[in-house]
Amino acid sequence: MKLFVNAKIIFENEIKSACVLTDKDKIIKVAEHIDAPNAKRIDCGGLYLSPGFADIHVHGGGGFSAMSENEDEIIKMCRAHAIRGTTSIVPTTLASPVNRLQKAIKTISLAKEKCAYANILGVHLEGPFLSPKKSGAQSPENIIVPNEKNISELLDFSKNVLMIGAAPEIDGGMLVGREAAKRNIVASVAHSDASFETAEEALKNGYSDITHIFSACSAMHKEGIFRQVGVAEAGLALDGYTAQFIGDLKHLPAGAVKLIYKCKGANKGYLISDGLEFSASDIKQGETVTQENGMKAVFEDGVMLLEDKSCLAGSASSLNLMVKNMLLCGIPLTEAVKMASLTPLTVLGFDKNKGKIKEGYDADIILFDNEINVKKVFVTGKEIS
Repeated sequence: MKLFVNAKIIFENEIKSACVLTDKDKIIKVAEHIDAPNAKRIDCGGLYLSPGFADIHVHGGGGFSAMSENEDEIIKMCRAHAIRGTTSIVPTTLASPVNRLQKAIKTISLAKEKCAYANILGVHLEGPFLSPKKSGAQSPENIIVPNEKNISELLDFSKNVLMIGAAPEIDGGMLVGREAAKRNIVASVAHSDASFETAEEALKNGYSDITHIFSACSAMHKEGIFRQVGVAEAGLALDGYTAQFIGDLKHLPAGAVKLIYKCKGANKGYLISDGLEFSASDIKQGETVTQENGMKAVFEDGVMLLEDKSCLAGSASSLNLMVKNMLLCGIPLTEAVKMASLTPLTVLGFDKNKGKIKEGYDADIILFDNEINVKKVFVTGKEIS
C-alpha cells in the first residue's frame, strides 16, 4: 500500500488538501486524514496530485513512431510521454495501405500486452479514409476510398481498434461511421472538407467526434458573395460532437482555444498532443525528421512543419505542457486537467475506472508543481521513471 500525504488533490470539480491510499493498482481511500501505519508514506511536499493524463491521438514520441513494426519502440514511445504525465495512451496511425495498417495494429497490440510504462488502451486509426482536399501532413498517395471490404479489413482486424478518423463527405464516408458505430468504435470527422450540413448528417451515421478541430478541416469561408460554414462550426455548435484540439498554442491561437472551451466546455472539448516521433523529447531548433509515411518535417519555433513549410505537421509537445497552456488561456486548473484526462477517457469509454482521484479507480496518479512540471508518475500504482 502507498499513502500519499501533503498534496493538493485535483478532483473533478475542486482542488483541496487530502490524503490518498492505494493498494496495488487501485485507489482504496481518499480522505482528509488516513491512518495506514503499514503503508509506504509518500510526502508530496505540497505538490498537486492529479489523475494521469490520457493522450488518445498521438503518432509518436521520444524519437519513435506509432507506425513502428517493433513493439519495443512503441513501448519507448509510450515511456517518453508517460514520464511527462501521460499514463494512458492510444498510439495513432497515419494514412497507409490497409496491410501496412494491419501490421501497425498488430505491433501496438503486442506492445499493449508488454508495456509497464503506460496503459496502452488500444489503437486510433487516423485515416486512411480522408479527403484529399484536406490531407494536411498525411501522405496524399495513402488516402483510400472506403468500401465494405477495406472497412471490414481494418475494423475487424483487432478488438484493440478504438477510434477511426474519416471524412464523411467522400464516397463511402458515411458507411465508415455506420460500420464503426456497429462495432462500438468511435468515428471522428477527420481531414474533412464537409459542409456544416454534411457534418450534421454524419451524426446520424455514427460519427460523434471531431479530429483536431480547426486543423485540416473545413471552416467558415466565402463562396461567391455568401459565407459557408463547415466541420469546425459543426463541431462547436452541435452537442452531439466531442472535439479534440491541439493545445500547443501553435496549431491554434489562444482565442481559438477560448472559443472551443466556451462552446464545448471541459466535458466535450479535450486535449490531444497529435505528437510526432519527436514529441515528448528534447528536439532542437531546425532538426528534420522523416515520418514513417515518407513526409519530412522540420522543428521550428516549438512546432513541426512540413519540409517546405507550407503546413503544420503535428506537434512536438506533450499533454503536461498543453495543460499549462490552458492556464495561460484563463481556463481553471480543474477544467484543464479534465480536458487532459477524464474527458478523453470518457470519449473512449474508460471513465468508469480511470480519470478521477476516487475510491475504486485505477491508481494512475501524477504529481506536478505550479508550472505543471511532472515530478512523479504512478501507473496502476507502480512508480515509473
